[in-house]
Amino acid sequence: MSKLETNKKKILENKYQFKTNYTGDLEEFKKNLMEKKIIPHQVEFQAPPRGKKICWLECPYCYGLSAEDTKERLEKERGLEILKQILSGGVKKIIFAGYATDPLNCSYIEELLDITISKKAIFGFNTKAIRVSEDFLSILQNGNIIEGSYISLSIDAGSNETYNKIHAVKSKANIYDKVLQNVKKLGKLRIKKNFDLSAAYLVNINSSNTYDYEKFTNDFIEAGCNLLRFTFPQQPKDIKTDKGVIPSVEDVKKYKKELEKIKNKYSNSNCSILVIDADSDNDIYNKPRTIPCYARYIFPTVGFDGWLYNCSQSSAPNFRSSALGNLNKEDFWKLFYNYDNKNFKNFSSECNKKINNSGCRCDRKEHVVNETIINGKTF
Repeated sequence: MSKLETNKKKILENKYQFKTNYTGDLEEFKKNLMEKKIIPHQVEFQAPPRGKKICWLECPYCYGLSAEDTKERLEKERGLEILKQILSGGVKKIIFAGYATDPLNCSYIEELLDITISKKAIFGFNTKAIRVSEDFLSILQNGNIIEGSYISLSIDAGSNETYNKIHAVKSKANIYDKVLQNVKKLGKLRIKKNFDLSAAYLVNINSSNTYDYEKFTNDFIEAGCNLLRFTFPQQPKDIKTDKGVIPSVEDVKKYKKELEKIKNKYSNSNCSILVIDADSDNDIYNKPRTIPCYARYIFPTVGFDGWLYNCSQSSAPNFRSSALGNLNKEDFWKLFYNYDNKNFKNFSSECNKKINNSGCRCDRKEHVVNETIINGKTF
C-alpha cells in the first residue's frame, strides 16, 4: 500500500473514531465567529420522508423514536432552494442523514445529490439502503465526485432473521438480502468512482452472535465496502428506548474481545475493520453534557420538518425551543448568523439554557468539538 493510500485509510478510520478536526485553527475560528464570517464545517440535511411515517423501521434501541411528528415536511421546491443557499454560502460538505429518518426514503433525494455533486461539494450519506433507486446510481455514475465523499450503511445484522428481529420487522421479508443487493450495486460504483463505502454493525443483546458477525463481515467485504465497523448503542439521556436490548458496560467488554478476533481475522489492505466503543473511549458515561455548546456554528442541521437546528442530536420538533428558526419562513444564512457577537457570552448563556431545557443529549462528536474549544481557552 502506498503512502498516499495509507494516509487516506487513516483519515477514513479517524472519521469514525471521532478524531476529525472540526474547528481548524482555534484563533481563526474565534475571529471568524466574532466577525460573523464563520462557515460551518458541514451541514447535515435531513431530507423529509415519503409517506406518513417518519421512518420505515422502529428499532427499539434508536433514540430517534423520541422524535415528535407534527406532519410538517420540508417540501421539494423549498428544500432544493435551501440546499442551494447553503452551498452558495461556501459550505463544502453536506451530510444526508436523519435523527429519525432515512435520506434515501426522500422523494427528491436524487435532486439533492445532483445539486451537491454539481456544486463540487463533498457528500455523505448515513442510510440503511433499503431503497437505492436507479436514478441515484446513475447520478453517482455520471457525477464528478469530490474526494472525502462517502456512503455509510447501517446494517446491524448478518442474516434476515436477526435483521427483522432487531429492526422490529413484523413480516418475514428478506430485507437483509435486499439491502445486500443494493450495496453490491454501490460497491461496483465505489471501485470506479471516488467515494468511501462503509457498513456498520451496531451490536445489541439481540444481535450479539458469532454467526452474524462473520456473515456480515464476509458479505460486505465481498459487496465492495472499504471499511466495516462494529459499534455499540449510545446510552441516551432522558430518552426512552428499550433498555432490554442495550448491552451493559460489562456486556460490551465481553463482545469486544470476540469482535477483536473478527477484526484480526478479516482485516485486509482493501477493507479496514474497526471495533469502536466510543462512549467508553471518550468517557461519555461519566461526563455531563459539555457547556457551552458550539455545535450550531460547526455542523447545524436542517430538520425533516423544515426547521434549522443546532446539530443532528437535537433535530426534531421536540427540540424547537432551542432551534435556530423556521426555514420555511427565513433563509438559511439569515438564521445561521442570527446571534449577538457584541455580547457573545450572554448570548451563549441564554442559548445553553434553552438547550438544557429542551432535553438535548450531546453526541460524541459534540463532546469532542466542545472540549477542544473549551480546553483551547478560545473564549
